[in-house]
Order: sequence, then structure tokens, then C-alpha cells
Amino acid sequence: MGDSGGWAQLQQEADSDAPARKPARRRALTAVVILVVAVLVVVGGAFLAEYITRGVAEDAVAVAVESNLPSNVDATVDVDIAGDWVLLQLISGRMDEVTITSDDVTFDGTPVENMAVTASGVPIDLKVPVENIAATVSLDQSTLNQVLTLPGNDPEVSLAEGSVVYEDSTEVIGIPIGYAVTAALSPDGTDVLVTPQSAEVTTEMGSIDLSGIVDRLVGAEPVRVCLADKLPVGVSISAIDVRDGTAHLSLAASDFILSGSSFRTTGECPA
Repeated sequence: MGDSGGWAQLQQEADSDAPARKPARRRALTAVVILVVAVLVVVGGAFLAEYITRGVAEDAVAVAVESNLPSNVDATVDVDIAGDWVLLQLISGRMDEVTITSDDVTFDGTPVENMAVTASGVPIDLKVPVENIAATVSLDQSTLNQVLTLPGNDPEVSLAEGSVVYEDSTEVIGIPIGYAVTAALSPDGTDVLVTPQSAEVTTEMGSIDLSGIVDRLVGAEPVRVCLADKLPVGVSISAIDVRDGTAHLSLAASDFILSGSSFRTTGECPA
């Protein structure tokens, strides 16, 4: 009996010296904290990979575009790839939307104010066509005169609000007549249509009324100016907007290849 009572006392003391077990709630909280930390590490790594991938991809697209510009165009471009998770877009083989901008474009050595190109459905393989391209180019008065060659004496174009004005001259029964034309610009494929809106005589001829002669010379039909030889094959002019002393040309293309000769080859104008 004495031995039995002594063993029970020792067992009781041993139990009292053992460390208390953590409550179940504390163990659960520890597990949640570990899980959250693990998730943050994974997500942080994913965001870091996305950040690095996006930068590398945008630089690669910029290099590809600059190296494939037409021979008469020079520019340093900035590239922005839209959408989340560029890494997943690259894995799929196609980027949703890519925007290319430049503020130092030169065309045949003439500075162009701004260029912005938005391409949707851009394949990783540059030999595969891009689904759609929409671009805008801003031309000041000097650059527009480099682009547009009007018939007659190739008069210089001045930009007005919503229209253009040009002056020219001709001879009627040996009498030189100067006139000024206000015209609207509109697109037709790769052509620019210059449609007269009004005309006036600029030559002093006393009491002689020459307005009818000028109207017949200018006519109501638009003058067609071809720009195909200044655009890559497959690119057309979708809109022209003249405002604030600048002509804004909108360009469009579908199923267009960004690399190789198709990007560098321009169209042809009728002789």
C-alpha cells in the first residue's frame, strides 16, 4: 500500500512539472499565419516575375519595331503592353494590345510632331499578322507640305481651323490671275481628297469680275493626292482632322505583318 501511494505521488508531481499544451485556437492561428506568409511569398514572386517579364517584352518589341521601320522613317519608340499578366499573354503566343508611341519621328528627314500606334492581337511570332492596327500621326504645316503635292504650281498649303488654304495662279487669255482656295481634306484609301469650299481672286484687276473664271478653274470636284508611296503596303488613311494648326491623320490596317519587307515596303502611286 505504501509503495502504491508513493508511485501515485511521483506520477502526480511529474504531471505537474510537464509544460502545458498550447490551446487548439493558438495552434490554428499559427497555421493560418504560416499559410498567409507562404501565399504572400508566392504572390510576391509572381508579381516580380510579371514586372521583369513586362519590361523585357516591351524592350524587345521596341527593338523589333525600330529595326523594321521603313527606310524613309526614323524614330525612337516607347512600348506599353496593356492588360494584366503579360507572362500569361506570352505563354498564349499573343499579346492583347500593344501601344507604340514616339515624339521624335522623322519622315524623309522632316520632323513629325507625334505618332501613336495601337495594335491588337499581336502575335509573339512576328511573321504572323497582327489582327488590327490603328495609328495617329500629327503633321505641322511644314510637314504637311512635304507630304501633299498639289497640281498646278504645287502651291504651299496653310492650315486653318478645320480646313486648308492654298494660293496658286494661272493665265486666262494671257492675263495672269492669282487665286486663293479654301478646301477640306478627307481620306479615300491611300489618297487624300482636297475638296474646294470657296475661292477668291487675289489679283487686282480693277472693275473686272474674275470670280466666275476662278470657280471654273478650281471646280467643285476634289483634287486627289496619292500618299500610297509614303505608306507601308496595306495601310490606309481612315480620318483627317485639321485643328489647332496641326493636321492629324488616322491610319488603319488589318492582318498586318510587323516584320520583314511587308513593313518596310511602301505602295505605289499612278504615274
